[in-house]
Amino acid sequence: MITRIKIQNYRSFVDAEVNLRPFSLVVGANGSGKSNLLRFFVTVATECGFTKSSQTEASRDIPFRGWKTPHVNFKTDPRGFFVGLADGTVSEVKQKIGSREWHVPVGLPFHHDDITIYNIKPEAVSAAELIEKWPSIKADGSGTLQVLESLKNGDREDLFDKIEESFKRYVPEVEKLSLRTVEQGKKQIQVREKGLKELLPATELSEGTRLVLCILTILHQENPPPIILLEDIDRGLHPRLFEYVAPMMKDIAERHNINILATTHNPYLVDCFQDDKEAVIIVEKKDGASTLSTLADRLKDLDYDKVDPDDMPLGNLWFSGLVGGVPRPIKLRPQT
Repeated sequence: MITRIKIQNYRSFVDAEVNLRPFSLVVGANGSGKSNLLRFFVTVATECGFTKSSQTEASRDIPFRGWKTPHVNFKTDPRGFFVGLADGTVSEVKQKIGSREWHVPVGLPFHHDDITIYNIKPEAVSAAELIEKWPSIKADGSGTLQVLESLKNGDREDLFDKIEESFKRYVPEVEKLSLRTVEQGKKQIQVREKGLKELLPATELSEGTRLVLCILTILHQENPPPIILLEDIDRGLHPRLFEYVAPMMKDIAERHNINILATTHNPYLVDCFQDDKEAVIIVEKKDGASTLSTLADRLKDLDYDKVDPDDMPLGNLWFSGLVGGVPRPIKLRPQT
């Protein structure tokens, strides 16, 4: 599990570092650099050149040519990153000035064949699909059915049962989760809802319900990726679900020793981190460069003579702009 990162000269980041928790919530205004933070992990995984089959136990360094996307103002400046792990392992990579090649220590928890930024599309989750031999959930949520089918009919029905149990808890109208065969050998997700005589295909479910099912399936895979990256996690979810989803993700991340990072604009989701303010990462732009800090850090700098953070929910505190990470006020011109 990653506990700290530092990013140098990558996309909108010039020199930024922050602590990570098992489940970290990323907040900030549009264009602040939230998505670039998620892209950082994919870029390191891809451009390090590691795959599950090629990474060995060898202790030698692996050549790493570095990313091709530096900050637009610092195209010729050195680039690098630092990753600190929970076991005390530290990997620090810096590009030498005048050199095009870096060296990355073996042992980073990145494999480019399983790091994905999930930007889930409900219609992709509910679509009928052919069953593949090596199922995986794609960035848009397609493949959810295939993973569910492999768990249900493979030797990990216990994981399917956990997904179904959690699904029924978060969506109480659901009584049963199952899969059905449709035209041309394809299968589709279906559910039984309370009070309805017929099973419902997933296409009839709300967007939020499909989103919940996809997230549960990602988290309960037999071999979840070392980092799960979720874009706009709150999309389609009822705010009352946040108080359940956030602890669930934290618990799964801790049990599997992985990291989950999710972006949001929703203050109600920030409220769920009252007891873990270090887990809320605030991304802001300053002089054209993205910065990283935690809500806990920002609260230390707050003027308690003007406001007491205990007097308002965390989401309201962030949304108010007192700790940063929100859009600047827009001045409207008077109508003439």
